[in-house]
Amino acid sequence: MRILSVLLAIALAGCSSDSNPPAPQADASADVNSADAGGDVMYPENSPEYCGTCHETHYEDWRGSMHAYATVDPIYRAMLTKGIAETEGKLDQFCIQCHAPVASKNGITPVYQDGDTWKVQFDMNEPTVGHGVVCVTCHRMESVEATKNAQFTLTERTLFGPGNSGGEAHKIEASTLLTSSLMCGTCHNVVNPKGALLENTFSEWYASPFNDGVGDDDKTCQDCHMPSYQGEIVEGKPREIHKHQFVGVDLALVDDFPYKELQLQLVTELLRSCGKLDVAKSTNNNGVRVSVTNINNGHALPSGSTADRQVWVQLVITDAQGTVVLESGMLDANGDLMDRVEGHSLTPDGDPDLLVFGSFIFNESGDHVTFPWQASRSQDFLLQPGQTGWREYEIPEAYKGVPLTAKATLRYRTFPPFLVRKLIDDGFLGADEIVAEIPIVDMAETTFEFVIP
Repeated sequence: MRILSVLLAIALAGCSSDSNPPAPQADASADVNSADAGGDVMYPENSPEYCGTCHETHYEDWRGSMHAYATVDPIYRAMLTKGIAETEGKLDQFCIQCHAPVASKNGITPVYQDGDTWKVQFDMNEPTVGHGVVCVTCHRMESVEATKNAQFTLTERTLFGPGNSGGEAHKIEASTLLTSSLMCGTCHNVVNPKGALLENTFSEWYASPFNDGVGDDDKTCQDCHMPSYQGEIVEGKPREIHKHQFVGVDLALVDDFPYKELQLQLVTELLRSCGKLDVAKSTNNNGVRVSVTNINNGHALPSGSTADRQVWVQLVITDAQGTVVLESGMLDANGDLMDRVEGHSLTPDGDPDLLVFGSFIFNESGDHVTFPWQASRSQDFLLQPGQTGWREYEIPEAYKGVPLTAKATLRYRTFPPFLVRKLIDDGFLGADEIVAEIPIVDMAETTFEFVIP
């Protein structure tokens, strides 16, 4: 029987008021000699390096993945610090439980009060903190209690795989979770402590044609984001294995992250496969209609943290001399979209025709907010699988009867610049901690020549 995700608000967690951080529970990453696994270097047992001494291919995949970047991300760490301080500790493990699940579940990241300020113990030298979503997050996952907010249990020692296997180093017990979307749903459905839905990827998949049980074309999260191929799970033992790059749409924003260029290439290829862009005459024949269709996806476009992610259409219509007749989807001097929200752009109402997909979040008073812990509700403008969104653009009267060319581009980026500026202005993020610009990926382009009679 399929388990339908129930998205309920979680209670605010209580925090210690001691001036010093409380002692964490027993460290689950005690040093062990990795020679037991075929190496000769000391690595903490729960560290990816320990697993990588034998599983080199999977380790190298993971090193360049967003799972490995989950706590490296300076924007995440800045938001975590700001959120803990702003909520006086009540945010507690809400963000950490998915960005560093093993550390959070083992009590290694306590929140504490230091004078008038609330802080979190977040030692990036601790492998299960600094490495984010580590190997044992999935391979010691025993059960899923709910598909939201990291509600899963971990075993202390048992390692799981898609089948019974293992060699001299350790034994693997078979678990259907490793090939089930339920595993992914534990962190890819997120409801904040105020009950606002922040991420709904698993539930989008659950209701999608990829999970309708019709025919034999259903796909799990792993089918798309962990494709199988013939390789070596350990050296000298070829078999069918799965990619551990977990390619999605996020990109590393620090200069020295492993395989950064490859990551951009893979993300670009994925994004260019999931949106169809069309331009045609408008229904009343006084302009053009631009439409975007969500294709090849088992979830919405965009999906994930959609209050941050932006998918939009840039449209430029010119005459034969190159004069711009109409433009939309352009960026202001700060690189922001003019999305009609005060504080997001220098000229919020400067692009009344903007076609953008994403989410807005609001507080109890109905005001737009920027950060996820501030939200009491969200409003989505997303394309579900197979759905088409469109907008019509009217051509000025002076250009009727004139040959025109419309060039449309479907664009994507992970974070809007106004969010990054806010973290910098508030003192939680250094201006030199990320690259100069948030990368923009062009998902599709098309041109259309026309004349309006």
